[in-house]
Amino acid sequence: MIRILSVDLAYKRHADIGVALLEARADRIVARIIDAGLPDPPHSQTLADWVHARAAQHDVAGIAIDGPLGWKAPDTGAEHCRMSEKAVRAPGKTGLPPDGVKPRTYLAFTKFSIALFARLTGHYGYALPGAGPGERFVTETFPTAAWRRLGLTPVPGKGRTTPAELEAAVARLGARVPLELDRTPGHDQLQAVVGGLAPLAWAAGQRDRVTLAGLPPHRLDGSWREGYIMVPSDRF
Repeated sequence: MIRILSVDLAYKRHADIGVALLEARADRIVARIIDAGLPDPPHSQTLADWVHARAAQHDVAGIAIDGPLGWKAPDTGAEHCRMSEKAVRAPGKTGLPPDGVKPRTYLAFTKFSIALFARLTGHYGYALPGAGPGERFVTETFPTAAWRRLGLTPVPGKGRTTPAELEAAVARLGARVPLELDRTPGHDQLQAVVGGLAPLAWAAGQRDRVTLAGLPPHRLDGSWREGYIMVPSDRF
């Protein structure tokens, strides 16, 4: 069975972190919701250790995380953000370290996410797509772009999503993708499911169904720079 673990990231409360285990079967995708029962506030190293433990427990091929994997590289075609963020029209702009983030309110989340990727790649050996081979991969995702690439209206932000809108989002996703959910997802959990679709296809070797938006990741001054955001392709 091919599985990936998908995380819709947050840094203030574990209750705002959506986690889904996605499994590719012959005729459908099965998604299981997992609760991160950790004490608040979240800590990047503790969360990375928990994510790795769940990945090992379920023998996943890769991990998908909705959050920046690194900082911008100097002298690219984007002035204030990474090329991947420009390609998918992400609202958050990750510039040069240590604090080149727009809007400024994203800085704490950005540093949290980059530290999470650093722990998974540096301590646990997960490979970033484009940075060389590895037994398992970890990739950045952006659920809003995934909705768009699937030809679907993205679910609104969490604070603006009513129960009826969430139910409608689940229904339109299920009409587009052969999906089996083990329970009704919350907003963050649904975003984890959507964000994990392209990485699951990538793990299954269906590379034509995946777009790697951005530039290959590389190391500079002790941190990851640029990197891909993995989203569905037009062939998904």
